[in-house]
Order: sequence, then structure tokens, then C-alpha cells
Amino acid sequence: MGEDYYRSYLNGDKAAFSDIIDIYRENLIFFINGYVKNEDTAEELAADCFAELIVHPERFKFKSSLKTYIFSIAHHKAVNFIKKNSRVTLYEFDKPVERSNEYIEFENDILKDEQTRLLHDALPKIKEDYRTALHLVYFEEMSYKDAAKVMRKTAKQVDNYVSRGKAALRKILEEEGFGYEG
Repeated sequence: MGEDYYRSYLNGDKAAFSDIIDIYRENLIFFINGYVKNEDTAEELAADCFAELIVHPERFKFKSSLKTYIFSIAHHKAVNFIKKNSRVTLYEFDKPVERSNEYIEFENDILKDEQTRLLHDALPKIKEDYRTALHLVYFEEMSYKDAAKVMRKTAKQVDNYVSRGKAALRKILEEEGFGYEG
């Protein structure tokens, strides 16, 4: 889907890039925010991902989906941001975190029912690789192969991360009194 818009953009249809942003922006921000824990930073990094598509069009070879490619860029940018800012405290605990209405609406759409909310609350408690694999496979509906490209792992490693992540989530949810069937 996004590949067709990107081809159109590369062939001179500048408006097609807006369609790419419309398709991926919110999910990309949500994905990045899972790493950086700051909506403004996540929005900036997402914008950087889209800029990569404009500045370096030759890097996308159309061998994977555009979604896989852009989420791979996002993963790389988020990890680099964390590495560069690991010594900086990003939170002021006395100050409430402000989130835009658009982000809150998007988050609420994803967290529709109580089971999903409990699952969402448990996700930060598991290892980052497990969380990333589960997010890509279940929330972004990527294949293990595409998730492996994003994470720079093998499909077998992603399969293991998903299995272990589900087991870790099951354990956390059971400890919190919630029966998990996954």
C-alpha cells in the first residue's frame, strides 16, 4: 500500500507523500514512544523517519514493505536517541506529563477494553526485545520476517521473543490476578 504512494512520490507526485504520512504517522509515534517515553521526542523522531524517505530515496530498494522499512528506521532512531540521552533525565516527577488530545484519542482507540489496558500496562515490565517483537507482530501486524528486519534479528529470534514475551506477560498478569489466555 505505502509502496505505491512512495513510487508516485518518487515519480513527481509530491502530494503522495502526505498519504504516506497519514498511513504511518500515528502508529510510528506510538511505536517510538514505547522506547523514548516522551511524546514530543517521539513525534520529532517520527518526522526524522519521514525525512529519511525524502533525503535518501535510494536507500529503499522496494525489497520489503515501506512499513517494514520505516519502522526499521524508527527502531534505529529510537535506540540511538536512548543511547545518546541515557545520562539525561527525561522526566520531571513533580510536573504532570502533558499529551495532545490527538495522541490521547489514538491511545484510547488502541486501549479499548480492560483486557487490552491490563496488557498494555504489563508490556513495560517485560524485556525490551520481547516488547518490541510483540508490538510489531500484534499491534503492527507484521510477519516475523518483517519484524526481524526491523529488529535486525532472525525470524527465529523474533519467534522466540514473541513466545518468551507472551510467557512473561502471562506470568505478570497472573501475578496481578488476571487470567490470561494467549
